[in-house]
Parts: sequence; structure tokens; C-alpha cells
Amino acid sequence: MKTLTKMFVAASALALAPVAPAAAQTVAYTDVQQVLGMSQAAKTADQQMRVTYKATYDQIESRARVLQAELNAMIVKYQADQKTNPNNPTLATQGKAIQDKQRAAQEEMGKLSDPLERVNAYVLEQIDSKLDAAVTAAMGKKKVALLLQRGAVIKNTPGTDLTQDIVTELNVLVPSVSITPPADWQPGQNRAGQQAAPTQQQPQGR
Repeated sequence: MKTLTKMFVAASALALAPVAPAAAQTVAYTDVQQVLGMSQAAKTADQQMRVTYKATYDQIESRARVLQAELNAMIVKYQADQKTNPNNPTLATQGKAIQDKQRAAQEEMGKLSDPLERVNAYVLEQIDSKLDAAVTAAMGKKKVALLLQRGAVIKNTPGTDLTQDIVTELNVLVPSVSITPPADWQPGQNRAGQQAAPTQQQPQGR
């Protein structure tokens, strides 16, 4: 789920506002991508997908091997011709053919992966919908006043990583999710109202 998880990192609403100001004392950090991937719902969904969509996974793996073998053969011939005669006028044509083959292979693999990408997006959106509540709960329990994304941290002290705490809360809020998107579902359609919150809070962190 690596690719699709990244789609939700920027959009996920991290609770940056103080939680219980009178008691909050700590600044902590987390990694949203890691939180989503570590959640039990994501792990279970991945296992279910590999069973339910096994035929698709097998098709992708099989076709990838074929395309890679074809591409390797073209590269080997190109390298051999280049070694034999560096001035061979066909080298430019061969080089372009290799590039075209690579682009075509990427497009084909992308189309084959589309059904799985859609399911992954649906899984992650369901988990992500509970992320803000999990973050708030974890911050409250650890008395965290400000939560940062891991990439913003230069140096930290032990105990300031809130990732596992958020995962624990997330597992309670969303222990499992569906791997069958509704027929009319589109990725991100339920996030329009959620994306405004972090933007409004940004001035507080400056």
C-alpha cells in the first residue's frame, strides 16, 4: 500500500491545536504514513485483498515478468551492438525503442493495477476518517500540546514519538474496514470537508 498511503499523508488531519491546555506539556511527533500502514485494519485488509484479488495479483506479477524479460532482451542487444560498433546508426533507433517500451510497460502495469489501487484507496480512506480522533485521543493521554510530522523534526528525545500511541487508538476506533468499494465510490470524495481544518490551523504553528 505504499503508493496509496502517500496519497493521504498531506490530506490527513493532524491535530495541531492544544489538547487540554492547562495540562498539556509536551511536543511530540509522528509519521502519518507509518500510522496508516501500521494500523491493524490496514494489515487485515491487505491480507484479505491478497486472497480476494489473488487472480489480479497473479496477473500483474506474470505480466510484469514477461515485460521485464522483453525489455531486458532489448537492452542486451543494444549494449552488444554498442560495444561492437559505437557508431552504428541503428543505436539511436534502438534506444528510442527501449524508452518507448518502458513507457508502454508502465502504462500497461498501471492499468492492470487500477482495480487494486482503487480498493487500497477505499481501505485507507476508511481508516483515515478516524485518524483525527485517534490523534486527539493519543495527544490527550500523553498530554501533548503540539504534534509535528516526523519530517519537521530535527532532533528528538526518547518518548516524543507518538506514532504507536496513535496506532493503538486507531485500532480501537477502526479495527477493520471493507475491501469492497461501493460501485459509485471515487477516491477522495469524502474528504472535501476534512481538508479545510488543517489549513485553518496553519497560522498557529508559525
